[in-house]
Amino acid sequence: MKNIIFNENKLTDEDIELEVTRVKGLIINSKNRILLAYNNNTFQFPGGHLEKEENMDKCLIREIREETGIDIEVNEKPFLCISTYDNNYFGSGKCVLNKIYYYRIITDKLPDFSRTHYDELELATDFELFYFNFSNLSLFLKKCLSEGSIDNNIGKEMLEVVNVYNQIYGG
Repeated sequence: MKNIIFNENKLTDEDIELEVTRVKGLIINSKNRILLAYNNNTFQFPGGHLEKEENMDKCLIREIREETGIDIEVNEKPFLCISTYDNNYFGSGKCVLNKIYYYRIITDKLPDFSRTHYDELELATDFELFYFNFSNLSLFLKKCLSEGSIDNNIGKEMLEVVNVYNQIYGG
C-alpha cells in the first residue's frame, strides 16, 4: 500500500487532538466506468467514516451499501492511504489527523436506491451517483478544478488517487 502525507501546516503528532479514519471505494465496472458521488457541491468517491469497533473492510461494505445500495465483497487490501494533518478540521479549530484508505472494487452491480441509507448531510445536499469513463477522469477532475466546480482539496486528492491507481493497476 502506498502512503501519502499532506501536512501544509507542519503539525506534529503531538499537536493532533483527534484521529479520523475513513474508507473510500473506487467502484469500477467491466466497461471501465467508475461510480462517482456528487453532494455538498463536490464530487467524491463513495465511502465514509469508520465507526467505533468497526474494521476498515466492514466499514467499506457498510458505507458502499448505505451510499449506493450495492453489496460488495472486500477481496483486496487498500491500495493507498492519504493522511492529512489539519489544524482547523471542518472549521472546528481542532488539530486532526485524517486518514483515508482507498480500495479498488471491481463489480458490475448497479446502484439500488431502494437500499441506500443517506445521512442528514447527504439528504440535505441532494446526494447523487453517476458513472463516468475512468480513462477520462483525470481530465474531468482538472477541468472541475479550473472551473471551481469541485472542492479544491477534494479535487486534488482525487487526482492523486487516480494517478496512484494508474501506477499500480494501469489506466
